[in-house]
Amino acid sequence: MTVTEQLKQKYSTLWDAAVHHRFITELGEGTLSRERFSRYFEQDYIFINDLVKMAGIAVAKAPNNKIARPVEEFLNAILGAEDTLFIDAFRTLGIDESQYLSAQPLPTTSSFGDFLVRLAYEGSFREVCTAMLVTEGVYLDWGERLQTEGANPRGSGSDLGGFYEGWIELHGEEALGPIVEHLTMIVDEAMDIDIPRLELIFEQALRYEVAFWDMAYDGEK
Repeated sequence: MTVTEQLKQKYSTLWDAAVHHRFITELGEGTLSRERFSRYFEQDYIFINDLVKMAGIAVAKAPNNKIARPVEEFLNAILGAEDTLFIDAFRTLGIDESQYLSAQPLPTTSSFGDFLVRLAYEGSFREVCTAMLVTEGVYLDWGERLQTEGANPRGSGSDLGGFYEGWIELHGEEALGPIVEHLTMIVDEAMDIDIPRLELIFEQALRYEVAFWDMAYDGEK
């Protein structure tokens, strides 16, 4: 069993809680409310700033250019096409520029971002990649799951059904498969002595992922 398989098996309950969260279920059904998706989307846009910092530091810590290149390509995608996607999506959701630019991080967003940035500065390259494996692997897993299950948010009659369908398609194998495969390779090369530390990082990142979905519902008010 590989290191990644061991991590997913040990924390399967948390992994499933993230991948099968009611937010994801309602997204696939097209029944997720505009309010909840908008809250999540605004906070995700804020969170991306810390994800960019983490990925940038990871590139600098990579042992060589060959290992760094896929992470750099992932970073460039966030700074380029994905940022444009966010701006277009805000228009679809009816969120004006002044609103999303002035949005403040909720506690989970702030804590998750702080965790990742601190890990990026203080941790090893492999430790940073372990956290990224969670942030990207969870999204790939739920995206692939919904597509495999034939999720049809358009069929709900919601005016956001088509938008939700597009959001699901963006988190499939074509977009996230290469970076998740690369991160998996890096984590799987860990020595036994590294595993306890990787377990702590993997578990904490998963707890934040679940809390991020929860935040869309309660708003942490």
